[in-house]
Amino acid sequence: MPRFLFIIDKISSVLAVLAGAMLLILVADMMYEVISRRAFSAPTLWAYDIAYMSNGMGFLLAAGYTLRTKGHIRIDFLSTRFPLRYQDGINVAAYIFLILPAFSFFIIGAYDEWLEAFLTDKLDPASPWKPLLWPLYAGLLIGFVGLFFQSIAECLRHLQGALGFGCSPLAIADEQSEGRDHA
Repeated sequence: MPRFLFIIDKISSVLAVLAGAMLLILVADMMYEVISRRAFSAPTLWAYDIAYMSNGMGFLLAAGYTLRTKGHIRIDFLSTRFPLRYQDGINVAAYIFLILPAFSFFIIGAYDEWLEAFLTDKLDPASPWKPLLWPLYAGLLIGFVGLFFQSIAECLRHLQGALGFGCSPLAIADEQSEGRDHA
């Protein structure tokens, strides 16, 4: 199982690098648009579309990595009163009954949207540039799938902690946050 978790973590890292590339595209797009609009009075038709597509894809491509590095906000003021093994059990239940089913529906919806857009060459009706939408939907689908697999990995880590087969990911997160507080 450690190999499986390692592979999922690496995939999340690769997707995070792609998210960084989307951020660079977003910055370059916005800089070009501002200079074009302000210096040359020549706004583009495509800058807004590139911006929302790169931002949306980047956000979801980085979601799995953010989950792995404990970057998401947790509201766990009740469960922190329990021992780590119980907290891990609560997290396993949340992953199995809430998070993984929800992400499954997101993946199905994203796949349906991507497939329809790909087969029909669907264009963005609200844009004067009218870009194809399937590349956006493909990026969103990849991001959801990456987040789904990282959620499975985190669920397995919490399961190991709950069963006493390994260190709780919550203990590791606490150690990391204490290190940041003292730095």
